Amino acid sequence: MRDSTLFTAIPGPPASAGRRPSEPALRSLWQAASFSVLLYVGWMLLAGLFQPRLDWFAGTAFAPRLLLYYLCLDGFALALSAAYLCLLDSERFRALGLSFHSKWFLQSIAGLAWGSGVISVTAFLLFLWRALTLPSIAFNLSLHLILLVAFLFLAATFEELTFRGYALQRLSEVLGPVAAACLSSALFGLAHYGNPQATLLSTFNTALAGILLAAARLRSRALWMPIGLHFGWNLFLGPVFSFPVSGYAFGGRALAAPIRVPLWLTGGAYGPEGSVVLTAVLLAAILLFLSLPLPSAPNQR
Repeated sequence: MRDSTLFTAIPGPPASAGRRPSEPALRSLWQAASFSVLLYVGWMLLAGLFQPRLDWFAGTAFAPRLLLYYLCLDGFALALSAAYLCLLDSERFRALGLSFHSKWFLQSIAGLAWGSGVISVTAFLLFLWRALTLPSIAFNLSLHLILLVAFLFLAATFEELTFRGYALQRLSEVLGPVAAACLSSALFGLAHYGNPQATLLSTFNTALAGILLAAARLRSRALWMPIGLHFGWNLFLGPVFSFPVSGYAFGGRALAAPIRVPLWLTGGAYGPEGSVVLTAVLLAAILLFLSLPLPSAPNQR
């Protein structure tokens, strides 16, 4: 399926300059698959080298090493993307969607607003329904906070390069934007299933979040908006509201939940990403996102 009434606002990436219309679709599928495999192998090699542990953010002693690990991951993902785009596709690197075009900053801010907005609405509804007691929001600038914010940005960038980068572009050429978004989002959800305290509901919510992120990538024709959305999401989950971020507390304060409130409502130790409240908010956000005009990047090819 190439079209859907729900996704009519999402254009697929334009055809590659160096690719004939009659070229078999299998090539795009092979490129998407081989890119993903090589990225995963590089990820595992770097993980073996650095032995990263996210609970290092319970303190600041090992945080710089974790930042270096994610800097290497981002660098590897960018280098691999450039190799595929420039060597195999005869395209410019800006086709990845990270060029500093006239609307890149506006797209980043729009993404940040969407990510923070989804989490803020979810937190408000949980508080309104007395599913949790929110702590007072206060920012104390410290080395720990600076390193944590930097980590959240680098981690969001790597995940967007992995799930909404080169592979999504190639899949959307073959499968169409709807099927490509659904496939990448399903993989995005499954990738988080091994996180601490993950549930089927949290995995489903993560896949729904992947739909929103993929829509941001395909509609804006760039990676700035999904990176901003992903970063804003994690920033408000962790440093702002002190929720666990996908099962990881990063040394933040635990939120108090009233007695006898079911885990499917609060999300439990996994955080609001495991709550049915977020499911409802995400479904509404996706429908709203697809109905609104967005700042779109110029043709990057």
